[in-house]
Amino acid sequence: GDDASKDLRKAIATVLAAYRDEGISSYYGNTASVINYPISNTSWAAPQVTDDGYTVAYSVDVDGNPIYTDGMSQEDKYDAALQAALGYFEKAGYTVENGKLTAAPEGAKLEYQVNIGAGGAGDHPSFLLLKNAADAFKKIGFTLNVNDMAQASDLYASYQTGVAEMWCAAWQASSDPDMYQLYHSKGSTNYYNIDDPDLDELIVAARQTTDQEARKAMYKEAMEIILDWGVELPVYQRSEATIFSTERVNIATIAKDMTPYWTYMSELNTMELN
Repeated sequence: GDDASKDLRKAIATVLAAYRDEGISSYYGNTASVINYPISNTSWAAPQVTDDGYTVAYSVDVDGNPIYTDGMSQEDKYDAALQAALGYFEKAGYTVENGKLTAAPEGAKLEYQVNIGAGGAGDHPSFLLLKNAADAFKKIGFTLNVNDMAQASDLYASYQTGVAEMWCAAWQASSDPDMYQLYHSKGSTNYYNIDDPDLDELIVAARQTTDQEARKAMYKEAMEIILDWGVELPVYQRSEATIFSTERVNIATIAKDMTPYWTYMSELNTMELN
């Protein structure tokens, strides 16, 4: 829970974040998008790119300066992420010499493992980004072991028992973005072990008002606290498609502007069959 631990997690997250675009594009094409906050980007509470204060996850250095600049090539961005990571490592107490890590402070290591349920064959949206990041980490003397677990049950057990150092999982989100279960200190699936009184207070306060704008502001502040702890890297969100038969359904009667939370089922009473 100390600042050094936060900086270590941010060092790792900064490099992982840099490889999200390539990894998700390779796996999903244009049927998924990278997200920067731990919330569905179609939720009413999700920060939007046009909002004041919107930031790309883990895109600033240890001094709070932007890592990336306009016009940077992809390779330049990867290099910039590594340099920023070195800054976080050094602040976490690592010894950095000539652009490489040479020693870890007490309680930390030069090698960590991330578990991913990719069927033992690399079949997972986050697998490529982990492998690319692992290759990048080698350049600065840090080892990230990607443990591809064939059995999903083994993956679940590894993080539910707290054994896993890092792990990949996907969450489903309801139309109400209540954060209690995952992020409150007493949440039933708070596998991150976050115990932050300020975060708890925001989550509870957001539960106690029906003012949507007030709730949205509280949730954004809560998500910024979560990202500052460095315990979660938002990666991607899939797109959904619903296919109808024009021979069977009167398309004009289907719900308009559908979202994951407002589907054709929400206006089923208006649908007509041909």
